[in-house]
This record gives sequence, structure tokens and C-alpha cells, in this order.
Amino acid sequence: GHLSGDLAELLTDLDWHEANYMGDGTMIEKGLTMVGDMFDAAHQHALRPRILLIFTDGQLFDPNALAPARKVLDAEDVTTFGIVIRKQQSHTKADLDAEKTLKPITSDPHDDHFQNLMLDEIQDNVL
Repeated sequence: GHLSGDLAELLTDLDWHEANYMGDGTMIEKGLTMVGDMFDAAHQHALRPRILLIFTDGQLFDPNALAPARKVLDAEDVTTFGIVIRKQQSHTKADLDAEKTLKPITSDPHDDHFQNLMLDEIQDNVL
């Protein structure tokens, strides 16, 4: 999506990402910076809530580089949610590693802005 908030668009994007799995390694610093710029450029929609959903199925490999991007999101009053996508019913070490690196960059309080879900649970629990 392009910050449209359109549910059909978000579901299409989720389907695309499921079909086009890119492999190991999740780096999100550039993505967070781009989102901060997009929200900054969207000031004309100042009355709309600014919400960011971050989905990952693995550990973030650049968590120490995310503080500046987090500050930009905070300055733009962006509420950030994090969702770890599990492949199995049980939580694996990979899921827990993903949780450990994603949860700190969600909005405070972190536990209220974070979920660890199986892919099939996203539509009912997030969207």
C-alpha cells in the first residue's frame, strides 16, 4: 500500500509478499526512513491518524541503526505496530529472535503495539 488505509490494497500487498518471499535477512532502516519522509510529506492529511504496521518473519539485522528513524517517526506522531509472522503454531527460536529485535521499535507501551501471529491469523487480529 501507499499509506492509503485501503483494506483491499493491504490484503493484496500481503498476498504479494507471501508469493514473493525474498529469503533470509530483514533490514528495515531504509524503509523506516522512507516512511518518515512519506508521513512528513503527508502533512496535508494532518487529521488522519499516522499508523505504521511493520511485518517481519525473521530477526531484524539492523536494530542498532533504527534509533534515528524511530525519532523521526515519533516527531511525526506515527503510531508503530510490529507483527512477527510465525510459520508454525509454536514459537521457534527464530520467532523469538524476531520479537526481541522488533518489539523495541514499536510505540510505547511496546506490549500494546506488538503481536506474534501465524500468517492466517493476521486478517482477524490486525487488519
